[in-house]
Amino acid sequence: MKHPAGLLLAAIQAGRGRAFPLLLLIVGTLVLNGIDRTPLLNVRDALFDQYQRQMPRARTSEPVIVVGIDSQSLVKHGQWPWSRDLVAQLVNKIQTGKPLALGIDIVFAERDRYSPEVLSARMPGLSPEILATLPDPDRELARALSAHPTALAVVGLSKALPGSTQPARPLPEFNPGAGLDRHLPQYAGALASRPLIEKSAAGEGLINASPSQLQANNERGVLRRVPTIGSINQLPFLSLPLEMVRLALGGGAVVPESDDRGMTAIRIGDYRLPTQPNGEVLLHFGRANANYYLSAADVLAGVHPPEIFDDRFVIIGFNSTGLQDRIITPLGESLPGIDIHAQVIESLLSGDALQRPAWMSQLEIATLLLGGLLLIGTIPVLRPRYAVISFTTMSLLLIGGGYFAFFVGRWLFDGVSQILLLAPVFILLLGNTLVAADSRRREAESQLQRSREEAARVAGEIDAARRIQMGMLPNPATLFANERRFSVAALLEPAQAVGGDYYDCFMLDEQRLCLAIGDVSGKGVPASLFMAISKTLTGTLMRRQADLGLAVRELECELSRENAEYLFVTAFIAVLDVASGRMEYVCAGHDAPILQRAGQLSRIDTVTAGPPLCAIGDYPYVAAELQLQAGDRICLFTDGVSEASDGAGMFGVARLQSTIQKTAGADLQSATTALRDAVRGFEAGHPPADDLTLLLLQWRGQSA
Repeated sequence: MKHPAGLLLAAIQAGRGRAFPLLLLIVGTLVLNGIDRTPLLNVRDALFDQYQRQMPRARTSEPVIVVGIDSQSLVKHGQWPWSRDLVAQLVNKIQTGKPLALGIDIVFAERDRYSPEVLSARMPGLSPEILATLPDPDRELARALSAHPTALAVVGLSKALPGSTQPARPLPEFNPGAGLDRHLPQYAGALASRPLIEKSAAGEGLINASPSQLQANNERGVLRRVPTIGSINQLPFLSLPLEMVRLALGGGAVVPESDDRGMTAIRIGDYRLPTQPNGEVLLHFGRANANYYLSAADVLAGVHPPEIFDDRFVIIGFNSTGLQDRIITPLGESLPGIDIHAQVIESLLSGDALQRPAWMSQLEIATLLLGGLLLIGTIPVLRPRYAVISFTTMSLLLIGGGYFAFFVGRWLFDGVSQILLLAPVFILLLGNTLVAADSRRREAESQLQRSREEAARVAGEIDAARRIQMGMLPNPATLFANERRFSVAALLEPAQAVGGDYYDCFMLDEQRLCLAIGDVSGKGVPASLFMAISKTLTGTLMRRQADLGLAVRELECELSRENAEYLFVTAFIAVLDVASGRMEYVCAGHDAPILQRAGQLSRIDTVTAGPPLCAIGDYPYVAAELQLQAGDRICLFTDGVSEASDGAGMFGVARLQSTIQKTAGADLQSATTALRDAVRGFEAGHPPADDLTLLLLQWRGQSA
C-alpha cells in the first residue's frame, strides 16, 4: 500500500500536473457564483469601498440644504421634543424662501405635550374656558405644512407592532408591472406622524433600510445601499429624498424600469437612477461637506436670508449627539442620517450611482474561467520566473480592469476575489513546475558533480570561502571617509587561504566607536567558520547591550553554546567615546595593544583581562577604562605579528614598537602598510606561521 504522501503527490501530478488545478478552478467558480454566502463577500465589499475612496463622487453643486436641530438649537430652545408651534415657525421661516420641496426627517407620532388635550390630562384643574383659548401646536404645524410641498418621514416595520399605522400618503400613480412587487421591499406596518399632520403634508417617504438589509449583518455597519421604493401593506412609498424630488416636479408619476430579475432603474420626471433588482440604489458617496448645514437656531433667529432656500431642497433633521443616527459610509466617514438623504438627491439629479447588473457576475465567472484555463495551459511550460511574471500581470490586469470600469461607468467589477480564487490554482501549477525543475536541476548537478575534479572542487570552495571571509571585514577608509574626529586603518592577511583572525570597527551611535580584534585558536576552515560566527556575534551583541562587560559575557555564552571542536578566541574589544576620548575595553586573553602618546610608547593596562572566550566558560568579564589624549594612537595586533618567524627567532613586540616609532609621522594607512612590510621583511621568505592582523586607531581630540 502506498504512503498517503505518495498518493497525494501522485494526485497533484496527475494529468501532467493539470488535473488537480482544473478541479480547484471548478471549485473556485462555484465559490464565486455563491460568493454572498462566503467570507469573500467582505473582501468584495472592501474592494468596492476602496473604489469609492479613490474616486469619490464630486459634489460640485449644492442643491440641498440641511437644517439641523443641533446642540446650539437645543441650548437656545430647550430639549427635544420641541413644541410643534416652534417647529411650525421653523417650517414657515424656510417656506418663506420658496424651496423646491421640504423634507422633515422626523416622525410626529404622538400628540404635542402642550396640546390642550395633554394639558387637560396633566392638569385637571384647568377650566374648559382656559383650555379653549390655548392654541393647538399640532394644528399650527399642520397649517405650516399645507402651505408648500412638504414630505414627512415614515419608518417601515418588518413586523406589525403596537402603535404602527398605515401612512396616508402613498404614491398616487405607480405601475410596477407584472411580478415586480415581489422584488421590492415589503413592510408589514409603519410608524408615521399623526393623521392631522400627515394629511397636511403633500407626501410621505421611507427613511430606513429594507427589511432584508436590517436583518443581514454582512454590511458590517457600513451603509452602501439605500431603498428607493417600498410597499407598506401593498401600498407604494418612495424614500424621503426621492419623494421630495417628486413633489418638486409637481407630483408626477414614478416609472420603474425592470427586467425579469427585478428593477433596473427608477425614473422621476426626466431624472433616472440605476438600481439593484430589489429597488435599492448603490450610492456613489461624495466627501462630507459642512457648507450646506444650517443650524435650526440660526434659521429661527433670521440669521440667514430667506433667499438662501430659493430653488433648493431643504431637509429638517437631527444633527446633535444623542438625537441623530450616525451612518458609516464606504469612505470611512461617520455622517448623520440626514446627510444620506442629501446624497441621494444629488445622485438622482446627476444620475450618478454605482452599477452592478446581473451580467457583471457572469462576466466575473467568465474571466475567472478564462484566466484559470490560461494558467493551466501556460504555467507548466514556462520557467518559474516567467510563470510568476505571468500571474502577476494577470492579477494587475484584473485589478486595473476593476478600477477602469469604475472610472468609466461606475461599474463594480470584482477582480480581487478572482485573484484569490486563482491563487491556489497558480500555486499548485507553480509547485509542479518547481518540482520538475528541481528534478532536472538535481540530475544536472549530479552529473556535474561526478565530472568535476576533487581537487578543483576543494580549491574552488576554499577560494570562495576566502572571498566571503575577506568580504565580511569592513573597510575603514570607506566606512569613515568623512570622519574628522578619528582615523582607523586595518589589515588582515591569513596564513592560509582562510584564517581565524578578524577585526571589526563600526559606530554604535553618533558618539561611540566600537573596535574589535580577535584570534581563533587553530587555522584553516574550522577557524574561519568560528571566526565568522565570532565577528557576527560581536557586532550584534555590542549593538544590543550597553554594558561592555555584560556584552562580552553574552558573547562567550553564545560562542560556547555549540562549540563541538572546543575552539577558543582571544579578543580585545573597545568602545570609544569619540567626543570625550574616554575608552572602555575588555581584554579576553589577547595581547595588550600598544599606546603611542606624545612620542612615547606603552602597553595598555590589561590587569582586568580575562581568559580567552570559551576557554573557561561563564567568566565575569569586566570593562576597564582609558582616557585618550588628542593625537593618541593605539595599535591592536594578533600574534601573527609578534610571533612572526625568520626560522631563528620571532619578530617580537620590541621590533613592533620600534617600527611604530619610525612611522609616527605617517598616516594610519601608510603606517599599517609599513608594519606589515616590516614583518614580511623579517620573515625573509619563510611561510607565515599565523594570520597577520593589524588595527590602528588615532583620536584627534575634542576640538576635531
